[in-house]
Amino acid sequence: MKIRMKSVVLAAGAVTVLSVILPAQGPAPAPAPAAAANPTKIVFLGTGVAVADPARQGMSLAIIVNGKPYLVDVGSSLVRQAAAVYNLGAGVADLRVDALQIAFLTHLHSDHTLGMADLVLIPWLSGRKLPLQLYGPTGVKNLGEGTLAAYKEDIRVRSNALDKNGIKLEAHEIHPGPIYEDQNVQVKAFAVRHGAGWDAFGYRFDAGGKSIVVSGDTGPVDAVAEACNGCDVLIHESETGEGPIFDPGQPVKHMVGNPNGPAGHTSSVELGKIAAKAHPKTLIVTHWIRHGDGSQDDMMREIRQNYSGPMMVARDLDIFVP
Repeated sequence: MKIRMKSVVLAAGAVTVLSVILPAQGPAPAPAPAAAANPTKIVFLGTGVAVADPARQGMSLAIIVNGKPYLVDVGSSLVRQAAAVYNLGAGVADLRVDALQIAFLTHLHSDHTLGMADLVLIPWLSGRKLPLQLYGPTGVKNLGEGTLAAYKEDIRVRSNALDKNGIKLEAHEIHPGPIYEDQNVQVKAFAVRHGAGWDAFGYRFDAGGKSIVVSGDTGPVDAVAEACNGCDVLIHESETGEGPIFDPGQPVKHMVGNPNGPAGHTSSVELGKIAAKAHPKTLIVTHWIRHGDGSQDDMMREIRQNYSGPMMVARDLDIFVP
């Protein structure tokens, strides 16, 4: 097994630019063509789950195309994570705070949405001049309107000195199928399974000649492999092990309430099967849920039972160029 990794290390910390685990066997890859001047990038702003892990912020990633960031999920600290990547350099000068203007929510669990106020307010204070565009399942309008209502007094006091368009929010409740298109990207939503009684979605982004599929939180569903179908990057959640979820914020490890039922997430073994059907050029695991004594080595071994292609495990502030 070969591992390629390149990091940019500055005084303030490190940003991993590429971390890919290649297949165990096979010929060496052909030399890569010359890099584009401004290639499509995926920045993992947060890879955590619904526990207080200081090493993993709330779920959020940015797909940057021609200098424009498109967010998927808005977990805790996403704006400060974006600022961290911007200030560390690593070729992501486009991830300015005031440029955060559009987000796609996979579902409305709190670990995917706690950064909503952060996204609404801080980019506005930093100079955003366009309304925030928000796409997601039924309930996303309530989430947006509720955030604005909660900070009504703060917004009123600050509005005289700031652009009034930048604090506006346009929420779009979506259904499966094409949901968004501009000069950079086409976005399609597909239904996934993450608990009964509400909608959850994955997304496929076609951008800059690259195809990127984000599963969102889901149990095993055929829709993920169908949406990918040889895509450049498949970003998928996973869980490994048995028993209580490992929680660094609790001295006694406990079972976190799981309203999603036993099939609300995808086991490492099942993820390997999905990836084998989907044939992505690279599989990236994020939102990894560790149960009991389950380890990342266990996760990798279980995925490898059925999938032998290139893969990586995302960490906060990882940057991947397809």
